Amino acid sequence: MQFVQKMITVCILIFGLILSSNFVGCGKKPSPEELSRLEISRKAAEDAEAKLADLRKEKQDLEMKLNAKKEELRRMEEERDAIKAKLGK
Repeated sequence: MQFVQKMITVCILIFGLILSSNFVGCGKKPSPEELSRLEISRKAAEDAEAKLADLRKEKQDLEMKLNAKKEELRRMEEERDAIKAKLGK
């Protein structure tokens, strides 16, 4: 009795593996149209990543310029305040 149950279980497992291999196994090849769309999408993604890198670099450069201008403004305001203080005395 146990032998029969084991054989049935083994047969069911083997059948299940064979059946599932048909679903998971080799699928159909993508059509040339699908490959073309995939290539266009890949190229667009690469272009977008390059643009993002350029914009991040530009942002970094602009932030550095802004900080330099803020520092220059701070120095000029200190100089102005020093001149006002001398004139006020």
